[in-house]
Amino acid sequence: MSLPGDEPVTHPEESPEPPAANEPPATPEPPATPEERPPAAAPAISAMPGMREIVGRGLDLNVAASAEVRRASVYVGLLSLLAIGPIAVLLWAFAAQQGGFEWLQRLAAGLPPEFVPVWSPFGLLFGLVLMIGFSCFLAVTVDAQLVATILIGARATGRRFDLRGALALARLRYWRLVRAALMIGLILVIPRFVINQVVMNGRPVGTEGQSLVVSAIDILVSAPFAYVAAGIVLGAVGARESIRRSFRLARTRWRLALLIGVVNAAVTYIATFAVGAGGDILVRLGTAFGLGSTLGPIQVAVLALIVAFAILSIGSLIMTIGALTVGPQIVAFLGLTGYSNGLDALKNPDNPFATPPTQRLVAWPMQIALVINAALATLAVIGLA
Repeated sequence: MSLPGDEPVTHPEESPEPPAANEPPATPEPPATPEERPPAAAPAISAMPGMREIVGRGLDLNVAASAEVRRASVYVGLLSLLAIGPIAVLLWAFAAQQGGFEWLQRLAAGLPPEFVPVWSPFGLLFGLVLMIGFSCFLAVTVDAQLVATILIGARATGRRFDLRGALALARLRYWRLVRAALMIGLILVIPRFVINQVVMNGRPVGTEGQSLVVSAIDILVSAPFAYVAAGIVLGAVGARESIRRSFRLARTRWRLALLIGVVNAAVTYIATFAVGAGGDILVRLGTAFGLGSTLGPIQVAVLALIVAFAILSIGSLIMTIGALTVGPQIVAFLGLTGYSNGLDALKNPDNPFATPPTQRLVAWPMQIALVINAALATLAVIGLA
């Protein structure tokens, strides 16, 4: 038995309305095309890590990627040796023609050296070798910065890159980083000139206190560009857009940008001290083997080994410095943006399981430049002989 008022109450919003007689049935929307789909971004970090945690995570990423960074360091060291080696060979040949390194000692003391006349085209050939060699070395340093960013970024996002894959992606981003570096240099040329005039009185070298003040101010003015490399590699944007985005990210968390600049400066100072200590050890070894005003067979062999080891070590150190400095930048960039799709540029969108094509360890323009440089150096040495 049902009492009055016990009937179920039907609310208008809950009752489905029948479709109109003249209305066609609703059809499901077609799926979005690949061009209309938004890019899949890496999951953003839920909580932005603190400043101390950012440095710690950066070091942890370097430890995790130590095997890849070590192989890349050897590669960069060998390429640096191929680029700078012809210059060292010509300096050695010139010193042998002069009977020793007294001319270099006089130059270091600010005295005019006394040169023995040499083959007349030697100066032109040495200038060409110097220009090509340092151009190749600068290209190697840019590659090292990009490879370090790729390897550390891959570790931070759970991806895996071998040396060839990192070099292939670095070559796609090479000119973007070069253009960004040129634009940053043009932007900072006036502030740095003013800083030098105010603090150093226009002198290139000052006291240690003045150098520290200049470095601190340079960190402040360079802070807005802290995320340029990460924006180019992980963000897959151009040079100009990477600078714009780096400005916005630095303005959002300016303390993080300053932290990245401080870490870069600290690692650079430590590397400078390491290079100085290594140079002092090599000088002591040269003195012990009698590398002075005379060059005998033993001295020549020892000098060649010392110079080759020094160039190889400096090239490897460039890669290690790049990996250490980029760690905090990668952690902060991912924490602020959560975006890392730039690391997938080598993947085939139609077949994500396809293996990327094999890349050369040394790009063909670099190979041509190295061969030409070695040929010019050989011609100059034969002319001196």
